[in-house]
Amino acid sequence: MMQARRLHGGNRPLALLALLVAAGLAAHALTWFEWREALAWARGHAGQWWLPLALILLQTLLFMFALPGSTLLWVVAPLYAPAAATLILTAGGVGGALATCGFARRLTQAQQARWRRQRAWQVLERESDFLTLCALRLVPAFPHSVINYGAGILRLPLGGFAVSTAIGFGLKAFLYSSIIHRALAAEDARDLLRAEAVPLLLLLALLLLAPRLLRKKP
Repeated sequence: MMQARRLHGGNRPLALLALLVAAGLAAHALTWFEWREALAWARGHAGQWWLPLALILLQTLLFMFALPGSTLLWVVAPLYAPAAATLILTAGGVGGALATCGFARRLTQAQQARWRRQRAWQVLERESDFLTLCALRLVPAFPHSVINYGAGILRLPLGGFAVSTAIGFGLKAFLYSSIIHRALAAEDARDLLRAEAVPLLLLLALLLLAPRLLRKKP
């Protein structure tokens, strides 16, 4: 009885993180963030020096609590040239990833020793290499919160995690920002993203995963 109670209590941090991820995915699916209103507000302050910092901080906070920080792409990309938009979105993405990872690490610290003995943990830890993390970041619509919280739970090395996050966010942000910036006057920017960006991102993700897939072939 006492052992079952300890096991139940020991899984509470994991359940909390799962709940946060589920809430973030639901918020994304329900499109709770009205980016058009945010864009209209941001355009009124586009000349202010503090706006990029505010957007980075907002994206960091959204990602930290498993909310759809990627939605800010539709605010940042129309306001700034692709290079500047990429820097802002990558900084917010990396900041949010590291904050989320640290939060998950702290929340699950007491359970680390017990979880590390489980085979599922060892498999996930082994499969979370640098190229895989880069590839997952590039997959369109893949929930970043899953990667961020997972990295914290698995206690992946922060250096490699931060670099893979910067590469994944940087490539995706530049590609998306370039397409959106080019299609500012068009009403089918989302269609252009699906037609041009999604196939390329999937190809890049597959290329990054190719060495792992080839190693597993008999």
